[in-house]
Amino acid sequence: MRRFIHNSTAIVACLSILAPQLAEAQLIGAGAAGRAQEQRPLADTPLILAESGDGGSVIRKNPQRNAEEQRPREERERQRPQRAQEGERGERAERRQQRQRAEDAERGERAERREERQQNQQRQRARANAERPDQPERERRQERPRAAERENDRERPEAVTRQRNDESRFPRAIQDQNRENRPARAERRERQAEERRRDEAQAEERRENREERAERRQQQIEERRRDEAQAEQRRENREERAERRERREQSIEEALRRERNDRPRNGRLGLADSDDARQRGRNMAGLNGVLTEEVDRGLNDSDLRCLSGGSYPCADGDRMVTPRGVVVERRRDGGLMLAEGRDQMFRVAPNGRMIARAAEEGSRETDISRQAARETRASDLAAALFDDRRGQRREERITRENSRSSSQDFATSLRDALNRDDRRRDNRRDDDDDDNDLTKALLLGAGALAVGAMLNNNRQVALSSPDRVVVTRADGSQEVVKDEVALLRQPGSTVTTEEFDDGSSRTIVTREDGSKVVTIRDADLRVLRRTLISADGRSTRLIDDTEAVQPVDIATLPEPAPVYQPNTSLDEQALRDALSREAGVDRRFTLGQVRNIPEVRALVAPVNLDAITFDTGSAAINPDQAKQLSTLGEVIEEAVAANPQEIFMIEGHTDTVGSDVANLALSDRRAESVALALSEYFDVPPENLVVQGYGEQFPQIRAEGDIRENRRASVRRITDLLQSAQAE
Repeated sequence: MRRFIHNSTAIVACLSILAPQLAEAQLIGAGAAGRAQEQRPLADTPLILAESGDGGSVIRKNPQRNAEEQRPREERERQRPQRAQEGERGERAERRQQRQRAEDAERGERAERREERQQNQQRQRARANAERPDQPERERRQERPRAAERENDRERPEAVTRQRNDESRFPRAIQDQNRENRPARAERRERQAEERRRDEAQAEERRENREERAERRQQQIEERRRDEAQAEQRRENREERAERRERREQSIEEALRRERNDRPRNGRLGLADSDDARQRGRNMAGLNGVLTEEVDRGLNDSDLRCLSGGSYPCADGDRMVTPRGVVVERRRDGGLMLAEGRDQMFRVAPNGRMIARAAEEGSRETDISRQAARETRASDLAAALFDDRRGQRREERITRENSRSSSQDFATSLRDALNRDDRRRDNRRDDDDDDNDLTKALLLGAGALAVGAMLNNNRQVALSSPDRVVVTRADGSQEVVKDEVALLRQPGSTVTTEEFDDGSSRTIVTREDGSKVVTIRDADLRVLRRTLISADGRSTRLIDDTEAVQPVDIATLPEPAPVYQPNTSLDEQALRDALSREAGVDRRFTLGQVRNIPEVRALVAPVNLDAITFDTGSAAINPDQAKQLSTLGEVIEEAVAANPQEIFMIEGHTDTVGSDVANLALSDRRAESVALALSEYFDVPPENLVVQGYGEQFPQIRAEGDIRENRRASVRRITDLLQSAQAE
C-alpha cells in the first residue's frame, strides 16, 4: 500500500511538472509543431523512485537522464536564431498579405471608378443617341464586352472578403503582429485614399476638359458649315451674275451682228453668221478680233485685195486680204469669214501686234523631215573620213571654159531633163550599184540617171540633169541632190576627187594661194565634213555632221523668229543686225536637220533679196542685178573675216506655176547663182555658203498662181544652229 502511495505521489509530481509545458504547447498550436518537438514534455524524462530515510519514497531524476536533458537544452539555445528567422519570415508573410489586401482594395476602387466612368460614358452616349437616333448597332455590340468586364470587377471584392476570412485562421502570434501594424496600415490607407481623391479630381478635370473640347469642336463644325453655306451662296451669286453678264454680252453681240448684216449694200461689209465662221473665229481669236475691228470701222470692198494679186473683185474661190493682212473668204450671203489657218500670213502676238508668219509655219511633216529629226549624227564609217585610206583618184584643173559663172545659165534645160526618156534604166547592167549612181552621174560625168530609176532608201528619180537630180520619196515629198563642190570650182583652182568603194568621196580644192578646202561626202552626196586648211597649215572645221546631236522634238522647239515684212528695204546696218541676230535655242543641229526640218530652219529669220529677179525658167543673174547684192556681200564678207566659221544658207523659192519637180530644181539653181554672184563680185568665200532650193513648198503668199512675192531668194545665218560652230 505504501508503495502504491509513493508511486501515486510521484505521478502527481510528474503531472505538476508537465502542466506548464502542456499549456505552452496549447498556445503555440498545431502550426508550431517544430517548436513542440524541441520542447518535449517532462513525461518523456525518466524518473527514479527512491526510498527516503524515513521509509518514504521520493522521486529522483536519473543523472544519466539529466545529462541527456541538458543536451536538448543546448540544442534549443542553438536553434533560437533559427526560430527568430522563422518569426521574421512570418512577419514578411504578414506584410505580403497586407500589400495584397491593399492592392485588392485599390483594384476594387479602380473598378468602382471605371464603372463610374463607364456610366458617365453611357450617359454621354445616351445623350448623343438622343441627338442622333440613327446610331449604328455596332456601338451597342461594342458595349456588351464592357458590361461583362464590369461584372467581373464586382466579383473581385468577394474574393478579397474570402481572403480576409482566411486570415482569421492565422496563428495568434501573427494576429498580434497585425494589431501592431494597424496604425501603419491606417496611415497607408489614408494616403491611398488621398491619392484616390486626387486621381478622381484629376480624372474629373480631364473629363471636363474633354467635354469642353468636344463642345469647341462642335462649335467649330457648326461654324465651318455656316461658312461653307455662305461660300456656296456667294459662288451661286457669282455664277448667276456671270450668266447674266454672258447673256447680256451675247445679246449685244447678236445686236451688233444683226446691225452688220442689216447694213445697206453700199460697199460696206459685214461678218458671216455661220457655224464655220464662229468655229474659225474661236480657233483664231486674235485674227478674228482684228477682222471684227476692221468691219466695225467700216470695211469696204475697195479696201480688199486678192491674195493671188490684183484688185477686188477676185476670181471665184480666191481669197482676199484686208488692209491689216487678215486673209478672208466671202460667203454667198456676202459676209466675210476668216480663211483657214494655213492660209493666214500673220499671227497676233499677246500684245495685239500683227507678226508675219514664217513661210515654214504650218507646213506638213514629210518622210525627209521625220528621218532628219530622228538622226543623231551622220554615218562616221564612210571610208572617205579616214586619211589613211585611198580610193580611185581623179584630178581636174578649173578654167573659165569648164566652170560656170552667175551670169551664165545651165547648159541643160529642165524641161528636157524632165521629159528624158527612161530607156536608160533598161540599158543599165544588172550589176550596177545604186549607191554609186549619184556619184557617177554628178561627180564623174557618167551621164544623167534615167527618170523613174529607183535609188536606195526607196527613192525614185523624178528629174535628172548633169548638175542635179530630183528624187521622190514614198510619201510624195521631194528632195534635190547636187554636187556641193560646184561653188568651189573657180578658175585657177585644182579639184582632186577620190572615190571609194562604199560610194563616199573626198574632194580637195586647192587654190592658187595654197589654201585647201576638203569636202567629204557619203554615197548620197550628203556633206559629212568640210574643212578649210589655210596656206600656213591652220585648220578650221566649217561643217561636221558626224558630231553627235540630240534628236529633234518639234513640240519643244521655240516659236519661229520674227519675220521681216515683205518688200521692206534694209540699209546696211539693219541688214547687219538682221543677219547677226542669234537664234533663241540652246542646242545645236546637223546641216541635214537645218536643211530638211522647217521648224528648225525657222528659228533663224530669213532676209529676202527682193532686188534679184530672174527670167522665166532661167537661173542667170545679169551683172546689173548682181550689183544690188553689194550691201549683202559686204556684210557677209565682214562677218566671215571676223569669224571664219560663219555659215550662210542661200535659199531659192518659186511660185506654183509649172511642175513642182522642175520648180524644185530651178529654185536650187537660182540659189546657186546668188551664191556665185556673192563670191565673184564681193569676194565672199564660197566654202562659207551652202545653197538649198525649196521650190513651191514654202510660199510667202499662201496662194496658187503667178505671184511675184513667192518667186524669191533669201539668206539666213545658220552658224548658231550648227554644232560645228563650237568645234575646234
